[in-house]
Formats: sequence, structure tokens, C-alpha cells
Amino acid sequence: CTGCTACATACPAQCIVMRRDREGFDYPFVNSPDLCIGCGKCENICPVLHPLGVSEPLEAYSVRVPEHVEGSSSGGVFPALAAKVIEEGGVVFGAVMNADMTVGHAEADTMSGLEKMKGSKYVQSDMYSLYEDVRMYLDEGRKVLFSGTPCQTAGLKAYLGREYGNLLSVDLACHGVPSPGLWDKYVTALEGRYGRLTEVSFRDKSQSWRNYAFTFCTADSKVSVPHIKDPYMALFLQDMTLRPSCHACPAKGGRSGSDVTLADLWNVAEVAPELDDDKGVSLAVANTAKGKDALAGSCAGMKVVPLSEAKKRNAGLDVSAPRPARRDEFFAGIHSVKDIIPYMSGFVVHRGMA
Repeated sequence: CTGCTACATACPAQCIVMRRDREGFDYPFVNSPDLCIGCGKCENICPVLHPLGVSEPLEAYSVRVPEHVEGSSSGGVFPALAAKVIEEGGVVFGAVMNADMTVGHAEADTMSGLEKMKGSKYVQSDMYSLYEDVRMYLDEGRKVLFSGTPCQTAGLKAYLGREYGNLLSVDLACHGVPSPGLWDKYVTALEGRYGRLTEVSFRDKSQSWRNYAFTFCTADSKVSVPHIKDPYMALFLQDMTLRPSCHACPAKGGRSGSDVTLADLWNVAEVAPELDDDKGVSLAVANTAKGKDALAGSCAGMKVVPLSEAKKRNAGLDVSAPRPARRDEFFAGIHSVKDIIPYMSGFVVHRGMA
């Protein structure tokens, strides 16, 4: 189960809820078995049990949108696409960091509302009843941009059950989603040391796009740590904290149904050296004609990049993260420690170590 929430949203009896397991991930649970009508819709709509077919990408591009680069993790493509939809009276759905430092999906139909959706959030986001809201706007005839992980996008497509011409779906070259429960523990530990967090950036590129920092703020301080030295980020990048389904992702490799897939163009020095200034460059993959048209209408100055070249530094487009040998040991111990930070640090494999 990827936790996409399609089954819970689709249940006509509303007897399925998302319940958190010991690893801190949310799974569907029949909360009121006596209300279940046995319709089977939850199973029939599941994108894991009934995966979408594979679609081959049409074209890939190197992209930087100057007016949206600041505040974005890479080249500013998502806010450019979103701004176009909002200008045309549409609605954008994307992940935001809430005031309590949890991550959830929200909607925006103004440019100010779009600000919280910028930047990467390396936590599995809570979808709430968002799929219902997406369908409501689509049925009203409004344009909708939905952005999320491949599994969330596949969940939306399964829930909708048909194609909508006014929907633009955007996913990303997903490395995997870390545990929301673990993130909660990490936030609690940071706040115990520094005070209540008011802001978090998982990909602070103010000093460097390639060597980005994990940065958080409190009322009176700002702390930046190189991402490879922060235990939360280090373990995420070492695949230790990912959801079990991420190690055999059913939605990668053109199986999410998205119109556009976004990533960082990490090998920009080889394929687009004119943009290699360490400020951030996006790889945008058009999976459908709709996606190709949306990119052309929102992002000027795109350059075609051979997909084979783009994939050299973006295995997340097709390949699932390997399951670390110590993963189960790590999650088994997170409940028995008072301070999660030194515990997490003990599992980090530093460069140059076996």
C-alpha cells in the first residue's frame, strides 16, 4: 500500500480511515466494519492492485524560469505551470508545510496561496479528502493542476476513473517518502533543543543548489546544516526511512498517469552547460501532448535533452530505492529512545565508510 488514500476517499459508506502504524506511516483501516456494504470499490479502485498502463515519455527538457527560481528547489517549473493555471481562473493542489510542521496537500487559486507549495517537502503528505475537491472543481469546468508523488497521482487517476481535459497532473522523480511519524519525532527533538520551529527548508539552495542545506528557523534563530550532515536528510538519501512500498514502487516508469514529470537536472554540466551556475535547473519530462503544451505555454527557453542523458543522474524516474539491510532494525528502535537525533545519527553511513 502506498498510502495514496484513493480507497478511503472512494468508500461510499465512509468506513475507511487512515491509521498510523508503528513505523509512522498511514494505512487504510476499516474503522466501522458494520457499515461496510461489501461493494468492493476500495479494492477495485486501488492503483496497486490495478496499476495503470505504462506510457512512454514524449520529450524531455532542461528548464529554468528566472522569475520563479528563487524559492524553488531547482529551476522554477512548478510555480510557472501553476501561475498559468491560476491566471486562467484555475485551482492548484500541492504539498505545503503547515504551522505545526506537518506536511499536507492544500489548494490555491491565488499567487500568494501558491507560495507555500514551492520547494521540496521530504515527508509523505496527508491527502485528507483532497481527491473529492479535485473532482468537484473539474466537474465545475475549472482548470486544475494537481502536483504530487507518482503514487498520489496514480491514486487520483484511479479515483477519477476517467480523463479530464481540464486536469494537468504533475509528478516528480520521487526518491521515496519518509515516515511522517519519524518526522514528527525529529521536529519534537529539534524543538527541545532550539525552541518551536516556525519554518523549515529541506532544500535551502541560497548558498548552493548542488550542496544544499537543511535549514530551520525559530522565533529568534536560524540554523543551516549541510544536507549530508543532517541525520534526517542523510537517512532519507540513504533509503533508510522510506515507506515499504517505495522499495517496489508501482507508479514509477510512466505508470502514474501524469502529464509532466519534474526533477533536478543534476548533469546540467554535460547537457546544458550554459545553465551550470549552481542556481538550480529543472528537468521537465512531457509524458502527454497536454503536458508538452503546458510546458511550452509556461516555460520559455526550454532546451530539448535526450531522455537517456537525463536519466543518468535521475534513477528515481524508473528505479525503486533499494531496501537497506538495517531498515527494520532502525524502525524497531525508534520508540525506545528519548532523543531521536543521536539514535538516527548512529545509522548514518558516512562517505568513505563501508
